[in-house]
Amino acid sequence: MKKMRIALATLAAVAVAAPAMALNVEWHGDLNNRFSYSTQADLSKRVVNDTHNYLSVGGFSNYSGILTSTTRPVDTKKNRKDSDFFGEIKYRMNLDVSDDDKKVKGVVGFEFGSAKFGNADMPFGGDQNNFELMWAYTDIQLPFDQASRLIVGLQPVGYNYTLWTDNAGGVKWVRKDGNWGYSLGWFRNDWGGANKNDAGGDKKSEYDDAFVGDMTYTFNNGNSLNAFVIFMDQGREAKTFANGGFVDGGLAGQITDARDSQIWLGLSGKGKWNNFSGLFTGIYLTGEVKTKGTIEDNFDREAYLFHGQIDYKMDKTTFTLGGLYTSGDKNPNDGKLKNFDVIDATTGFIGSVVIFDNLADDNSFTQAPYLFDKGYALLYAGARHELTKKAWVSARYLWHNTAEDLVTAQGSGDEVGHEFVLGAGYQIMKGLTAEIAAGYLIAGDAWDALSSTGKADDVFRTDANIRFRF
Repeated sequence: MKKMRIALATLAAVAVAAPAMALNVEWHGDLNNRFSYSTQADLSKRVVNDTHNYLSVGGFSNYSGILTSTTRPVDTKKNRKDSDFFGEIKYRMNLDVSDDDKKVKGVVGFEFGSAKFGNADMPFGGDQNNFELMWAYTDIQLPFDQASRLIVGLQPVGYNYTLWTDNAGGVKWVRKDGNWGYSLGWFRNDWGGANKNDAGGDKKSEYDDAFVGDMTYTFNNGNSLNAFVIFMDQGREAKTFANGGFVDGGLAGQITDARDSQIWLGLSGKGKWNNFSGLFTGIYLTGEVKTKGTIEDNFDREAYLFHGQIDYKMDKTTFTLGGLYTSGDKNPNDGKLKNFDVIDATTGFIGSVVIFDNLADDNSFTQAPYLFDKGYALLYAGARHELTKKAWVSARYLWHNTAEDLVTAQGSGDEVGHEFVLGAGYQIMKGLTAEIAAGYLIAGDAWDALSSTGKADDVFRTDANIRFRF
């Protein structure tokens, strides 16, 4: 608890001193208490992570050849010990301090969680902690150009909801000029750590750097288009290619050194027309992976993502129709990496309970918009009805598929399954809401292939939360 006490004491001291310094102080929080029950609790652990690259290189990927009983990440066949219920918290708080003219702003934020009731982070007595510094940045208006701002430090990135929405340390310049908006940024993901050389220093060739630029045009009616480019060079690192991606260290007989360079080119838009509203994103991924070890070669990246959603509001009911497609890699031996990878995204906009992010977003089967290196093909439709100004109910249907067949020793297929979701929510008071969502997945042949027997079981899962935001 020492780190948390120091942080809270520092924030409190700044808040007390702020009036004397003629500063504006805002204290914000997102206190999320979450609960979940599933008939197959092992599926609630993250199997596909958005920060992990899943590749097929010369047949060395366990996810591009055949998943065996020892490499299968989960077992979709239910057993009598699978059912489980848990409660957890994720609390986020941040302090914003700015001058009267908003020419400079400093932000410090932290997160406690996700911590399940009773685990090592939150036992009886609560004398452990899972503390994370979330934000620590300064936002400055440039004195020679009041339309420009410079943001320095650990900051929210937010370049596209399907690609990169989390935090990163770096420097970003943003400018707003009439209907146009621009930004340029540099962010670093890795410095030192596993990349230290034998002398204890750091190799510049091993740094993970991202260079970003985007341009947005906002029409007079509020609709907008955004074009962006992101270049990420992950540096040459001592890596082992295992379980479909690169991990630290090296093993004989595998790829022991790799350099992954990726370029994302994207266009997105959103708008509203009478009772219709919608959004879309299209992204093309190129670049290459250079490898050493058993396989020494250059592998070209060639992948893409499309997402679109249309909403129609009729009186108190909003109808939704959407789709997502990310390319997958079918042939691990053709020298092409055709599966899409994201940087650090969220999939909560899809509205899935069993497969993707939901009310308990750290306990989903996958956080990424794909399964391993096989991509994804998804259609979804739903409706949300406002019972009163404070109460609502919703329903959604999702048809889950992989873009390419998922192959295991138990079978193969591309249909993950049909998911049905029912939800309800109520605003108890200003800032305080309670929600519940229940999902049922009817297993498809790809889901069967992930089981230990070749025949999977359907999945029921429900998530609920009590959330206070201020």
